[in-house]
Amino acid sequence: MNTQKLLVTGLLSMATLASCQNNANQENTQKEQVKTELAATTADSLDTLTTSIPVDSANKMINSYLTSISGQSNQLNSLIVDAGSLRRYLSNTNIKHVKLMFAHTLNYINNGHSGQNAAYTSGALTLIIAGYDANGNYVLDSKGGVEDYMMPCPQQCPTAGSAANSTITQ
Repeated sequence: MNTQKLLVTGLLSMATLASCQNNANQENTQKEQVKTELAATTADSLDTLTTSIPVDSANKMINSYLTSISGQSNQLNSLIVDAGSLRRYLSNTNIKHVKLMFAHTLNYINNGHSGQNAAYTSGALTLIIAGYDANGNYVLDSKGGVEDYMMPCPQQCPTAGSAANSTITQ
């Protein structure tokens, strides 16, 4: 009787171990498959948190957006943020990710448009930039705030240099 119990327990243990190893192997195979698929995917089809994309992909994305708003006056093309301010904020090493949140400008709200759709109106839209830590908690700057004060383009676009273009040129 004890021998049968030991045999059954041993077989169950082996089956469980084999199942766990099989699951681990399947998981590793799936991870490798995803890596292979990502490596084979062209950069302009990746919408992920990458550190950089090629200029041609960036221009393709920008042109698509600009085409979607063409023919409409005063549509927001871009937002310009002060690099020094952003650098100071992001120098906090607790910040692991940055969240960009669409928002209405205070000027738009204070002119009686709170809660009203601004569509893509330049001067009515901004981005709030808020970093957050590894635990998903917002990290405030030294003044207890987050980043904004972006200049809308058109209205305050660069007029000289390659940044005067709507797309990225060298």
